[in-house]
Amino acid sequence: MTDPIEPVTNDKIYGMMAALQVSLRALTKSHPNPAALIREFHLEHEETFALLVAQDIPDSVLESYRSMLFAISPNTDLAP
Repeated sequence: MTDPIEPVTNDKIYGMMAALQVSLRALTKSHPNPAALIREFHLEHEETFALLVAQDIPDSVLESYRSMLFAISPNTDLAP
C-alpha cells in the first residue's frame, strides 16, 4: 500500500513558509492596531508552546514549531 501523503521537501516547506509570512505581514499591516495584533500572536505562541511542552512529544517537534514560527514571523518592528 502506498503512502497517501506526499513527502514534503525543503523547497516545499520554504515555499509554504514564505506564503504564510506574506499573509501574516499583510494582515499585520492592514490591522487597525498592529501592535495589539503582534502582542496577541506572541500570547498565542506562549500558550501553544506551553501546551506542546506539556505533551509527551519529541523535542524535534518543539524545535520544528519554533523554527516555523520564526520563519513565518511578519518581519515587523512591532514584535515583542
